[in-house]
Amino acid sequence: MIEAEPDAEAAWGAHVNDVASLTLYTTGCNSWYQGANIPGKPRVFMPYIGFPPYVEKCNEVAAKGYEGFRLLE
Repeated sequence: MIEAEPDAEAAWGAHVNDVASLTLYTTGCNSWYQGANIPGKPRVFMPYIGFPPYVEKCNEVAAKGYEGFRLLE
């Protein structure tokens, strides 16, 4: 089992929001990808913009021994 460390989770969320802020996706949208389909859920941008940069980040994390994650048995 794998679990994200709280600091790494917060940093990833901030990064996703930084990337999304450069697009029109976050401007006044009321959609599932911001959590609008779940009453009371905080509105955050959930998908990541750009598949190649995502793959690069995944490879970087893996190369560093899954930095930011706890591997559990």
